[in-house]
Amino acid sequence: MEFEEKFVAFVDVLGFKGMVDSAESGGEFSLPMIMEILETLGSEKHRQRYAEYGPHTCPESKSLSKNIGFELTQISDCVIVSTEISPAGVINLVSHCWGAVINLLPKGIMCRGYITRGKVFHTPTQIIGSGYHNAFASESGVEAFKQSADEIGTPFVEIDLSVTEYVEKETDGCVREMFSRMVKSDGPAVALYPFSRLSHSFGIGGIFGDFNPEKEKKANQVLREILLSYQEKIIGYVPAGNEKALQKAQHYVRALDAQIHECDRADEMIEKLTSPFPSRTL
Repeated sequence: MEFEEKFVAFVDVLGFKGMVDSAESGGEFSLPMIMEILETLGSEKHRQRYAEYGPHTCPESKSLSKNIGFELTQISDCVIVSTEISPAGVINLVSHCWGAVINLLPKGIMCRGYITRGKVFHTPTQIIGSGYHNAFASESGVEAFKQSADEIGTPFVEIDLSVTEYVEKETDGCVREMFSRMVKSDGPAVALYPFSRLSHSFGIGGIFGDFNPEKEKKANQVLREILLSYQEKIIGYVPAGNEKALQKAQHYVRALDAQIHECDRADEMIEKLTSPFPSRTL
């Protein structure tokens, strides 16, 4: 029984009190809905999966143990996750948090958190140590993508410099590549950013000419409607008159707007690819 140096994440569901109040009063949320949200955030099955199968993101990356020291404690509206200090450890901890954020997005749920490293004693029932305390204390002060100098507590999972420097020094190509896909920089701040994955990509086909513009347009429209539905849910859960909650929701709305704009650009590209070449005047 001793403290270990580990990567540690603290991730919190925003607006949880309102969800509970709604469920208790028979409102839009229900207790099963809340339990589903918390299951997405993290549960015992996640810990068991690592114990049985080992890392699933970059499974060939270096690790110190089969389960990469993966521990998870889910309490009320938050989850605390820790992994060993190794390439497999860092990328699977980041991947778990990223998965929770992107899987809660369709439900209109926002998350905030902090990923760092430090000493902890972590079991399925206990979490003690300065690593946990630092992650917990830093969560409320997240500043990534802030819109004004005095804004704090933005709805993102920020990553401490000690973690980003570890990844930057890592020579494992899979770890570096997967990390770059899940994060976005905002000046000195780096945070999980699931929105970039919400885009429609297509190819124009090879020698067989299998590019189908109508099919691509329909797929693009489906994505556009999905993004709009996410915005509607996020704004719909903002309590009336709560300016702070609205400010947080606007971060997600703006990020989704950017992806909707990408849908518009994809439509324009499809139109260009299918338009006839202009006639030449001799």
